[in-house]
Amino acid sequence: MKKAVLLSFLFLCNSSVFSQNLPTGLNDWYLYTNDNNRLYVAEGGQGAESDTVIVLHGGWGAEYSYLVPAFRPLFDRYHFVFYDQRGSLRSPAPDSTISLQRFVQDLEELRQELGIDKVTLATHSMGSMLAYAYLQKYPEHVKGYLLIGPVPPKNEVSQESIKRVKAFGDSLAQIEFKVEGLGKEKLTDRERTKKWKIRFAAVNIYHIDRWRQMRGGKAFYNQGVVQPMYDNTPDSLWKGYVDSMIKYQKPIFVLIGDHDQVDFGLEVWPDFAKKIPNTELLKFKNASHAAWIDWPGKFQDSVNYALQQINNR
Repeated sequence: MKKAVLLSFLFLCNSSVFSQNLPTGLNDWYLYTNDNNRLYVAEGGQGAESDTVIVLHGGWGAEYSYLVPAFRPLFDRYHFVFYDQRGSLRSPAPDSTISLQRFVQDLEELRQELGIDKVTLATHSMGSMLAYAYLQKYPEHVKGYLLIGPVPPKNEVSQESIKRVKAFGDSLAQIEFKVEGLGKEKLTDRERTKKWKIRFAAVNIYHIDRWRQMRGGKAFYNQGVVQPMYDNTPDSLWKGYVDSMIKYQKPIFVLIGDHDQVDFGLEVWPDFAKKIPNTELLKFKNASHAAWIDWPGKFQDSVNYALQQINNR
């Protein structure tokens, strides 16, 4: 239950989106799963199929499009495949079909439909958990990992760390409330929405003056996915991630800010990076959970570097 409380906090903070509409430059289609559900897929980019990157969004219950701006600058070099995971905005599914093992199977069916033997997986936030579980079952189909703001493979995020994240986010929000004149007691609905967006951005980005780049939330996040995920997933499937990553012989890149909610102050990931072979930690100073907003140039350079290394091995 303690894990569920922690992950629920992460879910609530990870529901940002770019747009419900299909972003420019993407083509969309549906993956029809072997249990008669369908997943919404969008792909774009000019790279070869052998350089395909499947992107796993955060959640559970969030959706893909908030990550498009993070990867769009590299569309001229790589082929990116995004999709809404089961139960998310564009991929509704019965609660009875929501489980980590089913998410793993969905990802494998997507890989098969794409006809690609080995793919690179790029993940954000809770998407890393899906990547860890996939690695346990299908290591032979993973070319490399690009983990952005990833949840640690062994849950070591303390309640004290969560309190620090909230306190820091509150301090950032208060600064911007003053700038936007939102300190008054009675607010219009537009002002209430603006205040919520600022508070939402404050736990996802360090540079709070860029809060307008954090789009969506609320209607674009299905919190109802969370409980079925834990009800329908055996405890054994949440374990053994570190061991499987240690056995994995291909590159793993971790991109993370020093104020990221998943490891505030970078107290956990540096140790994991030392334990797991072929892991390189790419850190961003004064950055939070959406590092592509805090440091767009450095983030794009880091992603390009990681993908080049993965494809050259």
